Amino acid sequence: MAAYPLFLVYLCQLITLQDGAAVAAWVDGHTAAVFWTYGVLFLAEAAVLALTGRLFPAALAVTLPTVLFAVANHLKEAVNGAPILASDLAMAGQAGEIASFLRPGMDLGSGTAAGLWLAAGGVALAFLFSRGRGSRPRRERLLGGALALSLLLNLLWGPAAAALLPGEEGESQSQRNDRLGLLAGITAALRESAMEAPGDYSENSMNRILLELEGRQEAADSGGTRPNVVLIVSESFFDVTRLPGVTFREDPIPTFRALREAYGGGTFLSGAYAGGTGNVEMELFTGIPSAFPGAAESLTSLSGEDAYERAPSLVKTFAGQGYQTVMVHSYNDSLYNRARNMPAIGFDTVLYDRDFTVEKTYAGGYLSDGTLARQLIAAFEAKEEGPIFLYGLSMENHQPYFSGKFDAPSGVDYDAPALTGEALGAFDALVHGLRDADAALGELVDYFSDCEEPVLLIFLGDHLPGLSLEGGGSIYARLGAVDSSDTGDWDAETMERMHRTDYLVWNNYGAEPAAPETVSVTGLGVQILDWAGLWKPLWFTWVEEAMEEMLLYRERLFVASDGSAWEEPPEEYAPLVATYRALVYDMLYGEGYIAPELTGYTPETP
Repeated sequence: MAAYPLFLVYLCQLITLQDGAAVAAWVDGHTAAVFWTYGVLFLAEAAVLALTGRLFPAALAVTLPTVLFAVANHLKEAVNGAPILASDLAMAGQAGEIASFLRPGMDLGSGTAAGLWLAAGGVALAFLFSRGRGSRPRRERLLGGALALSLLLNLLWGPAAAALLPGEEGESQSQRNDRLGLLAGITAALRESAMEAPGDYSENSMNRILLELEGRQEAADSGGTRPNVVLIVSESFFDVTRLPGVTFREDPIPTFRALREAYGGGTFLSGAYAGGTGNVEMELFTGIPSAFPGAAESLTSLSGEDAYERAPSLVKTFAGQGYQTVMVHSYNDSLYNRARNMPAIGFDTVLYDRDFTVEKTYAGGYLSDGTLARQLIAAFEAKEEGPIFLYGLSMENHQPYFSGKFDAPSGVDYDAPALTGEALGAFDALVHGLRDADAALGELVDYFSDCEEPVLLIFLGDHLPGLSLEGGGSIYARLGAVDSSDTGDWDAETMERMHRTDYLVWNNYGAEPAAPETVSVTGLGVQILDWAGLWKPLWFTWVEEAMEEMLLYRERLFVASDGSAWEEPPEEYAPLVATYRALVYDMLYGEGYIAPELTGYTPETP
């Protein structure tokens, strides 16, 4: 029994690192983390053993969650290049849904296979040793279990954990896992609370900021065109022709390119890489940088029952100016708490795949982008009198990418000498999805071009696709786009480059909106309001001001307005970040000193 938890520590690290020699080297250099994790598992096992009197349920209780978590973490790293975050645990109930995003026949890795076999053997031995053992009196079992649980809680929250688990500010989950191991790494993240109160947070400091913002806020314009606004967030869309190592003899996204050249567009700086669409859309709608929530939560899993009712909202900004607000997503509502969060941030109507009224077609295992385009048109035609803010979120080009994902090859003519076999098949599946997204964009523009009402359409890719390969490596590394497939190895410049997709802005009423060369997910809401000629609440007045100095702030990446990238904000940006953080804290977690003024969505016309 005493050695079994140490065996489990080894199994988790074997599944994580996929190499026995690497595990041995890690154990040798991280003895404090090893023995802390051993102590946690030992006391958890002891508690169950004391309560049940048998080794088998005790071994099973600590083996199943730890080994399954290690496997899930390995699969996420293999697909997205990043480990499980504490905030990801909010989606544990959708594990089956998430598993459907894995490549068919995906190799679990030799370390995973060995770890699973060893875990099964360990549980089997525990079963054999449990046979014939009697149970202690109930009072002794309860006392033993209570003692073990008390010691476990002390180890998790006491001085030992306080000394070992905290890392440097801005430490990523990959860095935590390297320093502490998988189990202690996720524990360290879970110990971090929600966003903490800034040191200078007070009613006086908030009121000073409010007075400054009120002096800079522009008055509402009672005249002018109020266009219908259509926002399309296209799954993993980007200009694939900019990847090195690929020569395209025909354009896979001709519609997008022609519209961007004719009407305007540029680079979209996302807050995510290879996944996390829910966090991208929530940052877009709120203007809150994803670096601000604590490690144990994200923009889609904020703590507090009314967090999303209190959060600032682009959607409510449209509603406050007389817009109907509708979201259409060609998937279900199982991920990112959308069923609750989307109505909370202001959508009057939310349509998922089950609600579609148009004829459905499927491509690549998901509802096609063409189906989404037709449902968006149907939603527009069914709108009430007055303008609409119509948000469409696609799914067809979602991972996994593999040969045979679609019924036929992409049909796009290109050469990629560095890609063969599985890698070439996965890349062609991506090209197929991009081509279909481009065609759906053309279908929407054709329809709205003939619409008598003014329409402003924004189209963008949510993040770059995850293109990891079996056995390690990635298509990006094969093509020479990155030096390493491990995102933990990337410097700030590489991180910034791998967060770029593309966007365009189009309209049917002759407007000539200024399209910045780069617009970030944090500042896009401000841009949309400007393009539409709409009034901005005080919160978005602040975001507009902040975007004059910065573009993006997420874990391990801060991008200044001039495009310079750092892993953490340089000292010169500290006052800006501190003010931004204080405003977010006041709205989401604090006393709400100026939150009502920041989130007033009805303009006062002169």
